[in-house]
Amino acid sequence: MTRLLASLLVLLACTTACNSAPPADGLRDSFAQQLSANTFVSDFQRSGDNITFKGPRPDGTPSIWRVHIDTATVDPQNANTAQPWKGTVTSSWFVNGEKVDITGADSNLPIELTSNGLSQECWAFWEAAAKRWDWE
Repeated sequence: MTRLLASLLVLLACTTACNSAPPADGLRDSFAQQLSANTFVSDFQRSGDNITFKGPRPDGTPSIWRVHIDTATVDPQNANTAQPWKGTVTSSWFVNGEKVDITGADSNLPIELTSNGLSQECWAFWEAAAKRWDWE
């Protein structure tokens, strides 16, 4: 009986661990890594939720950018077992100290900076098999 109880507890612990959401901090890290991997970004630096880098303005002029990660949430995707979690990141973007606001469906960010799936409001899906966030 003790063996059966121990086996059930191990099974319960494994099931709980396998079904638990990836941490939001990992989503924040993945967002920062995705931004730093952009070929148009240089001099990337991160301090907590604040990111600075050099990149083009919408008109192509090289500029200083600052991004602040405002929120990162992880929500279940009940019908999708390959991508069971959706992560949503909201962030504030500033170019040369001036905030870049969303207008309707337009991020008003240069295409070079949004080409890898990031903007002020963006999401990624948790790839369960690879144990990583997918932004594209």
